[in-house]
Amino acid sequence: MVGLIGAMTKVMFSPFKDAASDPHQLNEFIIEVIYGKVIPGMCITMIFGNFYYAWMAVRLMRKEGHTNVCTLPYGINTPAAFAFVFSIVAKAAEAAASDGMDWKDGVMQAWRVGCVANLVSGAIATLCGFAGPLIVRVAPQASLMMALAGLGFTWLGLAQIIEVFKAGHLGLLPLGVALVCFFGDVKTSPMPTAIVVMIVGCITGWLSCEGWPEGSAHPVGGTAEAVSEAFTHFGFYSPSFLDGKSFASIPEVLLENIAVILPVAFVGAVNTLVSVYAAHSVGDMYPIRECLVVDGLTTIVAGLFGSPFGTCVYCGQPQFKAQGGMIYYSFLNCFAFCFLASTGLFAAINAFIPPWGIAPIILFVGLAICQDAFDIIKARHLPAAMIGLFPAVADWILSIWPHDPKPPAGLAALAHGSLLVCIAWVAIGVFIIDRNYMKAAIWALVAMFISGFGLMHAESADLTFKTFLGKEGQTLGTAAGGYAMGYATLAGLFGILLILRRLGFSRIPPIRVEEKEEMAKAPEEEAEEMVERVTSVQHGHVRQSLFDNMPPDQHGFQQGEVASESDESEDSAA
Repeated sequence: MVGLIGAMTKVMFSPFKDAASDPHQLNEFIIEVIYGKVIPGMCITMIFGNFYYAWMAVRLMRKEGHTNVCTLPYGINTPAAFAFVFSIVAKAAEAAASDGMDWKDGVMQAWRVGCVANLVSGAIATLCGFAGPLIVRVAPQASLMMALAGLGFTWLGLAQIIEVFKAGHLGLLPLGVALVCFFGDVKTSPMPTAIVVMIVGCITGWLSCEGWPEGSAHPVGGTAEAVSEAFTHFGFYSPSFLDGKSFASIPEVLLENIAVILPVAFVGAVNTLVSVYAAHSVGDMYPIRECLVVDGLTTIVAGLFGSPFGTCVYCGQPQFKAQGGMIYYSFLNCFAFCFLASTGLFAAINAFIPPWGIAPIILFVGLAICQDAFDIIKARHLPAAMIGLFPAVADWILSIWPHDPKPPAGLAALAHGSLLVCIAWVAIGVFIIDRNYMKAAIWALVAMFISGFGLMHAESADLTFKTFLGKEGQTLGTAAGGYAMGYATLAGLFGILLILRRLGFSRIPPIRVEEKEEMAKAPEEEAEEMVERVTSVQHGHVRQSLFDNMPPDQHGFQQGEVASESDESEDSAA
């Protein structure tokens, strides 16, 4: 949230800094819009979403007849939020400035455009929700799990460990504490490990007397001045409904920003899909369609109450469950967010806790997500799974790439629509390994259709096909048409292999019988098998390291159960 606040401030300030007679007054007005409209607008949707998913967990408990159920984690769709800030809000602010609009009116116009775009995105995501179960039936589990692992490896992994190494003399200690507690079985009970890590990070940060970021002339935390500045935003902020001018601009906003809204809405739905699918892997069989529709509706609510930030179920439910999370953590999350949002105290968090005090905790979640994915995926599918990490890494690199020079064309193509690229290529790879050329060809055709519209491999979607063969100065190889042609040739290759095998060519091996049997199973049966793999071998050690830091009655597993899993792991290793 702190990062989104900084990004919103930057994109709204830059276009008007020369037009404003007093830059400080401009900055204060932007802060007023963010803390008075954007953040309070999230309170309504956070309450609605967290309470709904808690109710969904209660329903699941009654259905299953036990209480070992963890609520789906719900909050801001961070990748989509940053995409809206930099691609829609920033564009609207620059357009207002170029049109000679007054800086106050321009800032308000940029805010309205962001909210309306979020509203439309939620409506599209709601419609996408009805196709969720179909995606689960046709996509191999490896493709969905690797889409999630890609986020864990990059945004929750690389990005966080970089935060630690930005201040090596201060950040390595809390990182080490996190590793020895989470993975080295060091006990911290009754205090949660996450709190211990944050305390260690705060101690190193404040004792350094340097503030953070290190070397900054105006630190945002770690000094008395930074804390005092953070509390200047303290007050009471209530959500407000969008005005009539915002609703009147819906057609114009949709027309100008459909290239960003459509892929963000679709990818957001896919993110929710894989996150719910991960919950299935640990036995919490939440209805996929309902979750997707609810996420779309909550995003609509956020837009209606003045926030350009969409919401969704995010990754990490298996990790929360492994740490004993059930229902109440969702209420605590909701209460903490609403308190900070309605009082303007988000800035105070950044002032008290350094980045390296939070990054190791997020890093652990990312590592655990990756481990879960590789535990579930079959060994023969690992080459295809590894391919699924490349789009996520490219997307992350592109997010930190400077505006000049432009990134390599291949890097940008791999990054755009990274979740969809990951799912498509892992699915193709899995079916190639299993010699199921019919399904590999179908996925190649799906990728051809998606890339033809510019929903992946392209910076923006083009439903009119005006740039199908490339923009001015762009080669065919990096245009939507080029990638569509490439996927068409792949589909042709798989079709030829299928025909040759049916004609009896001995050099083309038959389809794996095991794959044919497994693909006939329902998603619920697949998830049950995934649960068995998750709760065996490697997971015993991780779960034991988590539960040793907690009283036995809080995690839902008996100590003997975890110990037996650890013993089985050692026996198998021997």
